[in-house]
Amino acid sequence: MFVITGAGGRTGRAAVLRLLAAGHRVRAVGRSTQRLADLAAQGAEVWEADPLDPVALTDAFRGAEGIYAVIQPNYLPDHPDFGAFQDRVAASLTTAVTESGVTRVVGLSSWGAGHPEGTGPVKGLHRFEQRLSAVPGVDTLWLRAGYFMENLLSHVHNAATHHRISAPFDPDLPLPFVSTPDIGARAGDELATGTWHGTEILELQGERDVSMREAVGVIAEAVGADDLTYEQSGIADFHAELRDSGVSVDVADMMAEVGEAVNSRHTRMEQPRTGRTSTPTSIERFVEEEFAPRYRDNVRRG
Repeated sequence: MFVITGAGGRTGRAAVLRLLAAGHRVRAVGRSTQRLADLAAQGAEVWEADPLDPVALTDAFRGAEGIYAVIQPNYLPDHPDFGAFQDRVAASLTTAVTESGVTRVVGLSSWGAGHPEGTGPVKGLHRFEQRLSAVPGVDTLWLRAGYFMENLLSHVHNAATHHRISAPFDPDLPLPFVSTPDIGARAGDELATGTWHGTEILELQGERDVSMREAVGVIAEAVGADDLTYEQSGIADFHAELRDSGVSVDVADMMAEVGEAVNSRHTRMEQPRTGRTSTPTSIERFVEEEFAPRYRDNVRRG
């Protein structure tokens, strides 16, 4: 039996479905069993546990052949100290792994997590890796995923209404765009096969590297918007826009640091692109299946 934390999220849900499809027993763990009802209908055992509750997580992990350990990858926009939140979840998950006796873990991390500083929220994932990897007798595989394709979905409204997409990234810098279902599917596959020993790192680099200019070009072609453009935001302007939208100082600082780290190549992929570090979903497929329908709905709503 495999346990998937964060089962209500994109990668967790995909991991549950991958394992169920392969005939494995799966315990899907999330904050609310209501959000997991569809997974229960497909054969998963659902388990309600707050990620900050190590006792509940320990109970959920008992008897598991392996677990998928996830700290919420999305920012909490108004959180005054997001790094502290990450550390509390990391401590809870680590305690649960230690106390439950689990010996196989796949953990969700991020490109850039090899650095202790200068990477925004990825610093918290660096600390998570260090903490959990120190548990004796546990084989841990860290999936350092690239830039989520789903981040593009936050630009749907501006693309539809203002015909532009803006971000702090250099327009021609190749980025390892990867879809979250591909990450979850890989987590499920790795849990089921368990071919690593000790602590290992596996980068997930997407189908190919894609620049923001290229990604916006794919979007423009898919939705038939020839005037759609990409504009690089200055870091200071980007930070100010976040603050104006209600994002806390702490989180705005982190997000601005991401832009700086990516543009300077402080955050970059370290492993060679191979069949194992690549994932199948192309930017074209993601745009057609996920971005374009939302764009068209936004246009219809005016």
